[in-house]
Amino acid sequence: MNDIAHSIFQQHTDELCGAAVRAISGCSNAHFRKGRLYLNDNLVPVLAPHLRLEPDNQRFRDFRAVADGLALRLLACDPVIYEQACPQDETARLLYDFFEQVRLEATAAADWPGVRANVQARFRAWAEAFQHSALIESSLGILLFTVMLTVWSRVTGGALSEAQQDLLEATRAGMAGEIGGELYALRRLRHDQSAYAEVAARLAEKVSLNLAAEMALDRRQKDANKNPRALFSLLLTPDAQPEDGFDVAPFGQSRVFDQHQASYRVFTRRYDRVELAASRVRLAELRQFRQQMDEDRASLSIGVAQLARLFRRLFRMPQEDGWLFGQEEGILDGRVLSQLVASPAETRIFRQDQVIERVDQAVTILLDCSGSMRTHARRLSVLLDTLLRALGMAGVQTELLGFTTGAWNGGRAMKDWQRQGKPAHPGRLNEICHLLFKQADTSWSRARLDIAAVLKHDLYREGVDGEAVLWASQRLQEQSVKRRTLIVVSDGCPMDSATQYVNDDYYLASHLQQVVRQTIAQGIDVVGLGVGLDLSAYYPRSLAIDLQQALAPAVFYDIARLLAGGHRR
Repeated sequence: MNDIAHSIFQQHTDELCGAAVRAISGCSNAHFRKGRLYLNDNLVPVLAPHLRLEPDNQRFRDFRAVADGLALRLLACDPVIYEQACPQDETARLLYDFFEQVRLEATAAADWPGVRANVQARFRAWAEAFQHSALIESSLGILLFTVMLTVWSRVTGGALSEAQQDLLEATRAGMAGEIGGELYALRRLRHDQSAYAEVAARLAEKVSLNLAAEMALDRRQKDANKNPRALFSLLLTPDAQPEDGFDVAPFGQSRVFDQHQASYRVFTRRYDRVELAASRVRLAELRQFRQQMDEDRASLSIGVAQLARLFRRLFRMPQEDGWLFGQEEGILDGRVLSQLVASPAETRIFRQDQVIERVDQAVTILLDCSGSMRTHARRLSVLLDTLLRALGMAGVQTELLGFTTGAWNGGRAMKDWQRQGKPAHPGRLNEICHLLFKQADTSWSRARLDIAAVLKHDLYREGVDGEAVLWASQRLQEQSVKRRTLIVVSDGCPMDSATQYVNDDYYLASHLQQVVRQTIAQGIDVVGLGVGLDLSAYYPRSLAIDLQQALAPAVFYDIARLLAGGHRR
């Protein structure tokens, strides 16, 4: 599975797992990004090793089991009780967390046999992988494996395989006298989190001391092949793991944004403007750009008509269109009752709703015209032009908009702020410029020359994404259609140096996250198209594409599949 296909799989999996967590836990703010659970924008750490998946995992059943396990955590684990008993030692803390997860899977899942089967299958799969790894060949590995499997079996009542029992027998017998009391108590106290936590913490500390003794012995024996830290790689939080594929857009919470109750501020709108992008390009240069775009698109041999048929199937929806008369079944047509009296054998006296499938959809593409996007402008122009043409052929209303700033480093807005004595917390401190490449009431054929302005490098400066998404969504709301989709094309997080200088690094990013949530709540399907970057930090549904490579037809079909995620029947 290539990066794009894996991104599509992960996107759909995240949607389904997020729904499962919300249904089980009742936490409406829970959602998944790249297989990780978030409450709003805060990552929920996962320490239990069997609930951590490798980045290239492609099995939905594993993701669903992780979702079920984390949902049980949100539902039935009191965080206050958990923290009160939690050991300070890192290794003991990891073991303690695992013991708590086992308790939840043994008790909270009792009323949901499907959930219980999922989490048990996930643990067995993890145990099988550990059993066949090189870690099991060390005394540290076998000790850790024995404790974890024994606790899981005692607390959940799950049976171990014969091979596992044979493997653990000697180590378990040697530890019975030292930790047997705790193992018995865990089973008995599993329905009382407070009492269970005290025993679990005591057991975790005992095992941690045994592991430390084994590691010290290894060092005395100068065994260079044994790396104690590697042993615990299966227990570390996923935040410490590198990810394959595209980098994830950086994100964080703005302190300034939070201090003002998530209220976004603008120092001045005096210099803000909306203008036709083509008006900033000489006609001769615009024609040259258009010719270059046509040549680039012709060399790719992309089937625009085939792509249009795909979009038509994706966006069409049934609509009533009057009546079909003279039918043999349906609703009795009162106008032909006299005909029934005259000809009792006549059967075509009914009418039916006439339903046809129409496309009643608007799609707006919002292009990030920040400086870093210049290098992608040529391939982006072909990508956007092809999408607009195919969508138009499918009967979709389309707009191509852009956003940039009127100047670098704040421009006139920054100078006004300085002249006024640099008042505190000015908010956005630059002059924004919103661009119209193609408007909704203009066909692709009439706008094809204006679209070529995408290649004008002078347009690309800095970007205030949140206000641009708000502007584009407001334009979408004005269109008389039933369904609306906003595609944001960007290669990074919001960036305006002046605004960041007077606020903090995540001021604009926090506003973007807020605007995206509000836009989705209004019924607009918002999609992020990341240019060499995973935008899932800002857009719940997103796709990362690589424009360093030549555009292939598969890219367009991956985009179509991404859009299909918001239009399931």
